[in-house]
This record gives sequence, C-alpha cells and structure tokens, in this order.
Amino acid sequence: MKFHSLARTDAFVAALVAFSSLALYTRTLAPGLLLGDSGEFQTLVYTLGMTHPTGYPVFVLLGRLFTLLPIGELAWRANLFVAILAALTLACVYLSLRLLVGWRLAALAGTFALAVNPLFWFYAVVAELYIPACAFIAAIVLLLLLWRQSENPRFLFTAGLLGGLSLGVHSTVALIAPGIGIWLLVNGQFRKSWKPAVFGALLGLLLAFSSFLFLDFYSAPSTYYDATVRHALSAWTMTPADFDSPFERLEFLYTGRQFSQLMFRNPIEVMQNNGGGYLEILQNGFAPLTLALIGLGLPAVFVSCWREGLLFLLAGGAQTLFALNYEVDDFYVFFIPSFVFLALWAGIGLGKLLDGIGWGARRLLKGQKPAFAASALLGAIVLGLSIQPWSEMLLTAWRDERVTFAIGTPLDEYPYPIEDPAWVHDEAEVLVNALEPDAILFTGWDVLYPYYFVAHVEQGKTGLAFHETYPQDGMNGLAESTADYIAASLPRPVYFAERPTGANATRFTFKPVIKDGIRLYQVTGVKP
Repeated sequence: MKFHSLARTDAFVAALVAFSSLALYTRTLAPGLLLGDSGEFQTLVYTLGMTHPTGYPVFVLLGRLFTLLPIGELAWRANLFVAILAALTLACVYLSLRLLVGWRLAALAGTFALAVNPLFWFYAVVAELYIPACAFIAAIVLLLLLWRQSENPRFLFTAGLLGGLSLGVHSTVALIAPGIGIWLLVNGQFRKSWKPAVFGALLGLLLAFSSFLFLDFYSAPSTYYDATVRHALSAWTMTPADFDSPFERLEFLYTGRQFSQLMFRNPIEVMQNNGGGYLEILQNGFAPLTLALIGLGLPAVFVSCWREGLLFLLAGGAQTLFALNYEVDDFYVFFIPSFVFLALWAGIGLGKLLDGIGWGARRLLKGQKPAFAASALLGAIVLGLSIQPWSEMLLTAWRDERVTFAIGTPLDEYPYPIEDPAWVHDEAEVLVNALEPDAILFTGWDVLYPYYFVAHVEQGKTGLAFHETYPQDGMNGLAESTADYIAASLPRPVYFAERPTGANATRFTFKPVIKDGIRLYQVTGVKP
C-alpha cells in the first residue's frame, strides 16, 4: 500500500486538534489535590519518590520537569502535564489516520471520537498514567507508519526508543511489542528494520533503568517503598534482606508482587465479568455511528493495508485481553490505551466509506470534482452526526468548568471528588497541622498521599510519616513486620485512622483521640 502524504495543512490541523483539545481539558481540569493513585503521582513528581508497581520512574521525572513551570497551584500542574499528553495523543492519532486514509474529515472524526470519550476525557484531567500510555502508543504507531512510508530508519529508531522508555511510564504499553515484532517480520524488510528498532529499544530501556536507579538511590521519604512496602514485608513472606538491593526492589515492582495475584487468576469467570463491563463502556463511550465505523474499519483496513491491520489487531487485542483478565474494581481504566486503536478503526471505517461513495459518484456523476464534493458532503454529515450526541455534554462541561458527565458514575468521588474537590486538601491540611512533627499515621491508600503532599511538599514536614495499613489485597489484620515496626518506633507518636484488626494488633494498647475533630487511635504501649 502507498500511504497518503502529509502536507503543511496537516501540521496545522494537528496543531489545531492539540490546542483545541488542550483548551477543553484545561478548562475542565481537576483544580487541585486528588485521592489515591492520582494523589500519589501529584506528590511523587515533586518529591521524586518511587511509585507503586511498576514504579513509573520516567513518568515521575518527566512530570517533575514540567511542574517546574511557574503556573497554577502545585497539584494542578501535575494534572496539566497529563492533559498536555492527551492533546499530543490526539494529534498523533489525527496524523496516523491521514497517512492511512487521506480524508481529513475521516481523520478528524476518529480523533474526535477519542477526544470526547468520557473515560479518556476524565483521565485526561487528572494525574494518572493511562493517558501517558495512550500518548506513547499513539506516537509509536505514528512513527511506525512514517517509517513504512519513507523507510527512514530514524523513525523506527525513535519508535523503539519510546517503546523502551514506556516501561518507565506504563508497562502495559509493552503489550504492543509482540504485534510490532510480527509487523516488522511480515513487512519483508526485517534485515533493514531490526537494527534501528532494537538499538532504539535498548537505549530506551537503558534510560528507563537509569531513571529507576536514580529514584531508587534518591529514596525520598515519601517513596512508595516506605509508605507501603517496608513495614509490611512479611505480608509477602519477605524480610528486609529480601528488599535491600536495587535489583530486588526492581523485581518486586516489575513482577507486580502487590497485584500479580489478581492477573489471569480465573480467566473464564473474570473475562465474562469484565467483558460485560467492556461492552457497557463501548456503548456509553462511543456514539452508535462511531461503533458502526469501528466495525467497518476493523476489516476494511485489511483490504488496503493488511500488515497495518494485523498490527492494530494484535496490539489493540493484547491491551484488551490484559484488561479483560485483571480482577480489580477499576479494571475498566486498563481499557483506555486500547481506545487509540478504536479511534484508528473508526477513522479508517469512515475513510473507506468515503472512498466507496467517491467511486460510485464518479461512475454516476461522470466527474472527479462532483464525486469529491459528494464524498466530502457525506463526510461532513457523518462528522456532524458523530459530534451531535456529545454536544450537550461538551457545552455543559465547558460551562461548568469540570467533567460534570462523570457525576453519578463510578468515576465520581474517586480519585476526583468532582462536586467538592477542595475537601481533599482541606481535610489533609487539618490532620497534618494536628499531628506532632514526628508522628506516624497508618491510614488507607485513598488519603495516604494527600497527607504526604500537604506535609512534605507544601509544608516541608518530612518528619511526618504515613503508611498504608493493609497494603496486600485480602489482608484481614496487621502484618507481623508492621507490628514489629510499630514496637520499634515507640515512644514516637503512632496513630491509626481506624482501629487495626488481627492477632498482631493485639500486641498493643490503643486510645481513641480527637485531633481537630478527626478521630484517631493512638498506640499507647506494647502489651507484656
């Protein structure tokens, strides 16, 4: 297949796509501190600490560079970093579609379908990793197509570089690697292609590993290691000696010791449950016309460029298969990177439809210009029909300056309490101000890092320590190593947000205390 050429107009349109989507996402950006993972990323891009598995060191360092910009509040800057990556994702999707189908209207339709997908939009306005994963996937796909068009090895080298770096952004990006490898093989140019691809990937891996070593060595007091792992090593049948070298910590992160038991545990049952959720996501996240275009584009791409069709099917399928087998409450977020391929299929579907209309119009109207005009008119109509279902959502979100469409859905309240976003910071500030400068607090994951953000980032109180009480799924009591850590920490003030349970908790005496209206349980001693 001969790809369509990109013109200056396409650079202008891609820039327009990026800036207009960024305006939308910035307008509706989460205004401040967030809960859970988002609060963790907002904190650790400032303190340069390792995050939960798989560590995401490249994301942390890139985010730290961006947050140096003197605009907005500190937590808001971390959210803005992700919004910019969302805008870049959409620009890459547009350019990829232009290469594949030629029709700008089709490229815009596929890009728009991704831009206003509620799940994509929501995670474009909070500090999370699914949009950065989309950005890397979309950029890699664009670079591969540019290499296929030009055979310039620099494009392939850069694609490999981003692929290697992506292991420090979100490891699910690596799921597209087998599809890319097969695509390179079937292109018939493997001898020419493997060296730049492999060398780029190796350099990316080296940089990602160097990023890990840097954050591991820096070892900020707020690092995930201290917040969650070290005090609870016995929960994973580990001792401090099993976690005292960078390579042991790297293995812990990249083998997903904290979450691996939730992956592919019961494929038949989990896929049935998650599959129903996925169908609901498709129905709620894409207009019926867009779904029809996706259904048309998936087989149509094999007709004109079967190699790229195979690439998209294998890469998008691997992303989807993983999410279908991940048994967590928010499994739906792991589908987001695969939406890049759905957008490509939608654009390809419309492009092939317009090609067919043009072919028929040329035969009927006996002319190139009338045929083009008929196809363009149909494309404009389809684009308008694609926009229409989301018009009210767009206008409401723009007016309210927040993602109001998520209110009342599973996205509401966590990680972004849309209707009352200020309470996260306000509650964290009250508690941090009430604690002694060297206190230790055990609490849940949702508020753990908001406390760290206020204490370590805003107030510089690095003597305060916060820990996740039960870091392993299914724990019904304190880990033995957690109890040992508490005993060794006394008489330092030690508190729990909720009274702990289990046999190891019976080693201690507790006293309910009220700290500026917040009820805590203080460890007052060790039982003989």
